[in-house]
Amino acid sequence: MFGTLKAFAFVAATLSASVVLGAATASDGGVIITLPPRSKDVGIKKVPDAAHPFIAPGPNDQRGPCPALNTLANHGYIPRNGIASFEEILAGTREGFNMDRDLAGFLAGFSMMARGNAFLNKLSIGSVSPQIPVVPGAIDGPAPPGGIAKHDRFEGDVSMTRQDFNVGDDVHFQIDLFDEFLSAIEEFGDDNALHGPKSIVNMKVMQEFKFQRFQESQAADKTVSFHSSRIASSYNEAAFILTFFANGTDGLLSKQALTSIFQNQTFAPNWFRRSSPGTFDFIVDTAAEVLAPHPIQPGANVNGVYVLDPTDTSCNAAYSDFVLNNLPHTLNNVTNPTFKKNIQTLLKIVATPFGCPELLPAGPVGQ
Repeated sequence: MFGTLKAFAFVAATLSASVVLGAATASDGGVIITLPPRSKDVGIKKVPDAAHPFIAPGPNDQRGPCPALNTLANHGYIPRNGIASFEEILAGTREGFNMDRDLAGFLAGFSMMARGNAFLNKLSIGSVSPQIPVVPGAIDGPAPPGGIAKHDRFEGDVSMTRQDFNVGDDVHFQIDLFDEFLSAIEEFGDDNALHGPKSIVNMKVMQEFKFQRFQESQAADKTVSFHSSRIASSYNEAAFILTFFANGTDGLLSKQALTSIFQNQTFAPNWFRRSSPGTFDFIVDTAAEVLAPHPIQPGANVNGVYVLDPTDTSCNAAYSDFVLNNLPHTLNNVTNPTFKKNIQTLLKIVATPFGCPELLPAGPVGQ
């Protein structure tokens, strides 16, 4: 989901004089993570501009299961090698899609703790990278961070265009699943004078296609996992597509624009980002509308039978699941000053949009 980042000056006695792309290198070798101020550049804008041409990724560039992030990397809105800092992800998603800071902060902050190196402020939008070593103390196991392409924690089952982990390829674009998406547009989409009959992705398309994908995963994957955080991620993904992939000139998501980002990982011709920032609350409300006609309760398949999770009485079931079950509990034991400060910063950023009391990680290590 995620440019060139303007440098943020951050100077303190414990920091070195090296400040690059908003990241201040500390005396212990770590990189301080900071939450930038909200940008005032929040209006409609043609994307890409001349400074961000499409360049296909090279053999060593990281790409993963998120078409938005892949597209941003292909245009240089985030580093083209697919290794990005927290601040670069926020800047890229804002510039490319006009994503609000708190929404981008949650997505990048959780991903950094779950699948990146929060000491060095590096996250792969794909898989394991030699540029991102094991986190200090190997607190999440002896292997380097898996990147967002690694199954569970963030990316998971019931994807629109990737198979479930236990069924097939859960990282790369699957044309057969995208063809199902196109078929849903043919059945439920809107007509448009410019793009033709059945050419516009509307709410009904997303409602029916998302439920179809759940039914397919439940039938094919005897261990499908669809707990609260994954339901939130999966349906927020649908809301993200409706909200951020639509052309800002008319608010419509054409089949052409959808195909351009999903299949070609580039922006469509004459495409403009939305005219106002897409916020966390707007995405959550849109996701709820996508889910409403076919409600799905959190659960998982056990021997092929979908078993519901116990009722959650916390402030927010998705937030609790994200932090308590998907962030390793060893993050609480970090002693390195920079690493500890970064974890504290990111945990606060992740909690903020939910409006819930901040929780401490309690999930397993090395998953």
